[in-house]
Amino acid sequence: MNDPRELRSYSRCNSFCTAGSYDLLGLSTFFRKKGFFIRLLRDVLHVTNLKRPGDIFFFNHGCFVCWGFKKKFEDKLLEVARQFSIQPSAHIETDHFYYHYGQETKIDSHEKLQVDIITLDSEDSQIKLAISYGLAQAIKLEAFEEALQVAIRTNSQLPEEIASHGSISLSRRAIFKRIGEIFIARSSINLNIEYLDAPEYFWRNPSVEPYYIMTKKYLDVPGRVMALNQKLDVLQELLHILNSQLQHRHSSLLESIIILLIVVEIVISVFQLHIV
Repeated sequence: MNDPRELRSYSRCNSFCTAGSYDLLGLSTFFRKKGFFIRLLRDVLHVTNLKRPGDIFFFNHGCFVCWGFKKKFEDKLLEVARQFSIQPSAHIETDHFYYHYGQETKIDSHEKLQVDIITLDSEDSQIKLAISYGLAQAIKLEAFEEALQVAIRTNSQLPEEIASHGSISLSRRAIFKRIGEIFIARSSINLNIEYLDAPEYFWRNPSVEPYYIMTKKYLDVPGRVMALNQKLDVLQELLHILNSQLQHRHSSLLESIIILLIVVEIVISVFQLHIV
């Protein structure tokens, strides 16, 4: 259980995934009008204000990371992000950290407080941005994991049903609906998997890339990406099962029609012979 008294010496650092993507130009205009300092890069918007210490990084893949703000202000940021969201998420993913300043930049787990503590060796915003890239990717990955888990959980009984009964009890319409849902979940992740690659920002700023790599390693992003790909393979197998079931039903229907036509032809032939 966290002790609020012991956490007073630390500042909050939280990451959020709220949408498929953000309108960064719209966000930059909004915050500029509010008197914030804006720095817009290719895939991230840095928002800060000298009157209010702290940094906010909005990433174009629908995630943002804020450093040094109270929960009340974070809630306001969520409302702002919603206004400029493209494909807003039904469920907001959140990850909580605390940070302070020390002699070496690192991330550790505080066993007593049961929280993750980020130590920064300076107030350099580039270091915060490098770490934020890793935090944003991790929270985006969490959103992908949740979407896949829901799709797998919803359809997990299908292989067992085929093994037990030899067929799926769903109607043809229901099967088509399941195929559509699985395809959307799978293709959405495949189209956005590039967000988990190393950002171009570090091509121009290689000196801070080690902080990004440190964050990804601490949050086990590479291992989780491998697990994500395995789950995508499971969804592909489910799609194969559903498509096979549809083909089987279509083949069975064609066979039934052919048999019916043959029977009708035989009846007509017998009837004609009887008349003759």
